[in-house]
Amino acid sequence: MTMDRQLAAILFSDIVGYTSLMGQNESSTLELVRKSREIQKPLVEKHQGKWLKEMGDGVMAQFKSALDAVKCGMEIQEAVKNQLDAQLRIGIHLGDITIENHEIYGDGVNVASRIESIADPGSVYISEAVYGAIKGHGDIRTQFMGEKQLKNVQGLVRVYKILAEGAAVLPVDNPLKKYAMPAVIIVLLLIFGIWQLNKPAVDTSRKTIAVLPLKLLNPDSANQFLIQGITEELIRSLGKVNMLSVINPRSILRFEASVAPLTEARTELGQSDYFLTGSFEEKDNLLKLDLGLFDRQEREVWSKSYTNDISMLPELTGNIAVDITEAINVALPTSERSRITDIPPVDPEIFELMLKGKTHLFKFTPEDIIIGMNYLNQAKDKDPASSRAWSMLAEGLVFMGHSPAPPPGVWQEAKAAAIRAIQLDSLNAEAWGALAHTKTYFEWDYEGAVYAYNRANKLNPNMAMNHYHYAWHLHLFDSLNKAIDEHTIAQNLDPLDPLQSAWLGWLYVAAGDLEQAMVEVKRSLRVQPSPFGYINLSRIYLERKEYDSAYLAAKNAGPFSRVSIGLTYFKSGQLQKGMKIIREMESEPLNSWNARNLATLYAEIDSLDRFFQYANYEPAHAFMPWLRKSIDNPNIIADPRFKQLMDKMNLPMPDAGTKD
Repeated sequence: MTMDRQLAAILFSDIVGYTSLMGQNESSTLELVRKSREIQKPLVEKHQGKWLKEMGDGVMAQFKSALDAVKCGMEIQEAVKNQLDAQLRIGIHLGDITIENHEIYGDGVNVASRIESIADPGSVYISEAVYGAIKGHGDIRTQFMGEKQLKNVQGLVRVYKILAEGAAVLPVDNPLKKYAMPAVIIVLLLIFGIWQLNKPAVDTSRKTIAVLPLKLLNPDSANQFLIQGITEELIRSLGKVNMLSVINPRSILRFEASVAPLTEARTELGQSDYFLTGSFEEKDNLLKLDLGLFDRQEREVWSKSYTNDISMLPELTGNIAVDITEAINVALPTSERSRITDIPPVDPEIFELMLKGKTHLFKFTPEDIIIGMNYLNQAKDKDPASSRAWSMLAEGLVFMGHSPAPPPGVWQEAKAAAIRAIQLDSLNAEAWGALAHTKTYFEWDYEGAVYAYNRANKLNPNMAMNHYHYAWHLHLFDSLNKAIDEHTIAQNLDPLDPLQSAWLGWLYVAAGDLEQAMVEVKRSLRVQPSPFGYINLSRIYLERKEYDSAYLAAKNAGPFSRVSIGLTYFKSGQLQKGMKIIREMESEPLNSWNARNLATLYAEIDSLDRFFQYANYEPAHAFMPWLRKSIDNPNIIADPRFKQLMDKMNLPMPDAGTKD
């Protein structure tokens, strides 16, 4: 017995009035069924679907993408209208299916079948999961048909109808409408004119806002995760507003234990125009929030209280974001507003698992990463149709992929999770960001990475780490000025994250601006001493040929210091000491991280064979492509094996990239 569980978009179709037609003329009805299948099957195949089963007059097909399923359903209905003397109903749902001994069953099958049964003749009906996956595609219009109780399906199901091109929702006929409508229009025009005269001017300048951690009024060990969870949800919703710059969580959560967070944040985040603060309490999944917005002088410019079920938190924070934009007169297009607020509810238990998982990942310890990933996997398993669960899981896997010793297969899992999240909701910015990482650091699909980075930035322009990683992608292809600009955006969004300033300093070193590099690295160390800051400080001193200072800076980098110290020894002519470090590293179990570091050190002493031995280590570490930028040994670059290495990683030779 073989069993396979997977997420799929399932399409059901059947002929309207089939039973009645069979009673009237069996042979002609069977011919009708045959023609119907002849129309449908090529269209299913055209849209990369799989023809699963024929059931009387009905058909069941499977698609990897909800968008493919919907486009196929639309084409089928259009073809049937022109070629068949009958009408079809079509229903589509995105959910889990189980394949066992060639039989298919599960939520995806049951819900799709029930939705098809309530569809209007000649129409395509879809579930909420499918709607979430296709919204944002301008060529597909939908109409919400309400919450339906489907047979043998627990709970109400939100159902949408795909509107054919040119179709409209017909108004209810009213005999007075020819008199009422002109009067209504006149009244509306008068109201609009008065409003235009009195409304405040819309602010077209970009504003920066910092969301400070809210105070939990009824804390206990079970709900502490909500402090970070609600803070991140508010940041996520506000981040979707193009006219706002929103300070990211790494910089914000440092104020969680502050006795005067607003005053301290004004000092540390002086570039912010507004500060959102407040308190909340939670009991039996009911949230009560009291929020206040303050300007740079700590004057309150807006306040409001909210009460809602925790399952509505994503929608609630979206509405809060809209209220804030209105309070500070920031322009918010209608399409942007709906994308921020049109968020389906989530199961409180699953949402709690997601927030707990993210909270543990943020602590950055090996133990917390394991705990966090366990929570995220539980959330995904409990609701495989949750795009947020999949994207959070993808983010966690990407984080693990960047570590010195990534688990085997972690990048493959990250890519699969990101793709599944996008299939469920194509407007999930975090999923697109995670996908971009897998394409840059794992697949070496750089064109696909650029698309994913830009898609993520369009959906949420305030994700600092997306800008950060896109900057390093640009640097990889010699667009150094653009990389610095992109990295500066990341730093402005997360100014108290020491990583941002430290690695921005590295880019300034690459640009030959050692003075600005030192400014950035010192800023990083002032925010928080970290290995990244000391590694980059050592690099600046090496460029200056101040070897003693480079050595002392590298020593402060702790377990990450060996490569920097080794480079200091080699560049200062202390060959034996440098070789001692290499031998220590070679005596340890070899992994992708050590292989990259050994390649870097052997390049410094012109040991070509050893360099290529480690540079070609499999599986390659995520940072291996950046050897293209760090290796300046002309003998290595001239070696034919270097061209082979670049080809393997889909990279141009160092002198063949696009310059700024």
